[in-house]
Formats: sequence, C-alpha cells, structure tokens
Amino acid sequence: MKFLSTKLDLDSFFDSLAKAQERLLLLDYDGTLAPFCIKRDQAIPYSGVTNLLSDIRQTQTTQLVIISGRAIQDLIPLLNLDPPPEIWGSHGWEHLDSKGQYTITSFDEATSEALSEAKNCIEALGLMDFCEQKPVSLAIHWRGLQPESANLIQSQIQEKWKELEKKSNLKIHFFDGGVELRISGKDKGTAVESIICNLSKGAKIAYLGDDATDEDAFRVLKTRGLSVLVREELRSTNADLWIKPPKELIEFLTRWKQACLTSFS
Repeated sequence: MKFLSTKLDLDSFFDSLAKAQERLLLLDYDGTLAPFCIKRDQAIPYSGVTNLLSDIRQTQTTQLVIISGRAIQDLIPLLNLDPPPEIWGSHGWEHLDSKGQYTITSFDEATSEALSEAKNCIEALGLMDFCEQKPVSLAIHWRGLQPESANLIQSQIQEKWKELEKKSNLKIHFFDGGVELRISGKDKGTAVESIICNLSKGAKIAYLGDDATDEDAFRVLKTRGLSVLVREELRSTNADLWIKPPKELIEFLTRWKQACLTSFS
C-alpha cells in the first residue's frame, strides 16, 4: 500500500466513513475485483471478494456500484451477486439500476454503420477469435500471446481503425492487453458524474480501478472522494492510493465493511 497524495489520511477517511450518512463504493471489475484471465468468461473475483461485497450490501448503508468496460450481460454471472448491484457497463453506455431496470443510450445510424465496418475489418484480417463484441464497441484482446504476435495484431488493427476514427464518432482506446474502438461521448468519468450528482457534500465516496480507462473516474473524483489504484505494479495515475490485489484489496473492503458495521453501534 502506498499513499500517492500527501493529503490522504486513510485512518481519518475510514473514521469519517463510519459517521457518514451517505456512502458510495464504486468498483471497476477486471484487474480490480478479479484477476485478468486469457479466457474472459473465467475471470471470477478474487477469493473472499464476493462475500465481502455481499456483506457490505447487507448493511444497507452503502450504495455499491460496478463500473466496467464489459457488457452488463457478461458481468452479472461473474459477479455472482443476487440480486445484481447497480452496474454501468460498456464504459457508461449501459445502465442496470438497483431495481433491475436496464437502459442503453442510443446512437445514430452512421455510428452503427462505422461499427459494422470495424467488424468487417476484423473479419477480413482473420482476427474474430480475438474479438469481443459489445453494444457500443469492439475490443481486440492479445493477452497471453507472444510479443511478436501481439504486436502484429496491434499494428494490423490500428492501421485499419485509424481510418475509421478519422471519419466517424469512434475512438481508439488502449487497455491492458488489448485495444478497443468505441463510441465517444461517454466513459467511466461520465458514469461517475451521473452517480454522484445528487449526493450531498458530506457523502463519502471511493472508486477502485486498475487501468487507463479508470483515470477518467479518478479525475472526476479528485475533490469529491478517494481514488484507489488496484494493481500489482504502480504506474502514472491520478489516484490517491495504490493497493496490490488481492491481499490489500481484501483489507480495504474489510475496513469498509467494518466502518459500515460501526455506524450501527
């Protein structure tokens, strides 16, 4: 665990969390709650995480929200929380509220056609086995491949997608182990803005994330809450705190749970 902000006092944060009237815990999924897996449908949470999240929800004093680049339908079986929590999927384009109501932000026909063209590029290159299709994007994953193969796939896709990027509302975003072409206008930061807009100034908020796509959320929370980078190795970040999974992740969630229980005593 390493403090990245000179202003951060973690003990003080959890003390005030125990006294807070509103608590909001925002969590990325892949790389944060679950380790990366070559087979993405097998990326289940670290041992103990699901039980802790369930315990935190049962206190009924924390609004728990998952914010992920994954499609919501792919996240639900991996989370294994019943009922599912509030989820913002596809970088904020999809939303499942706490009552189970699902919505997706619409986009125009020209953007839909550009996504189809991007998929055609993948098919023409023979890379569909590496492709993840989402409601508003396409992602190519090369995690687990030899560097030579990964670099070849990256250069092939990037060359084709750069042309699409110039003439459409699609933008290229790199992440750990791949690249994604998605509709611009929403990201994890805009999702966080939508969630916190109606909270009181005294609300205690934390966001836990691991990669570059979480930086948008960290920037939004810079003056409103605690940003936590969760990964094995430190990188350049806007986060206030760096923790290593799974041990320090479990410790953080345990302290959050204890703060919720303390509020009852």
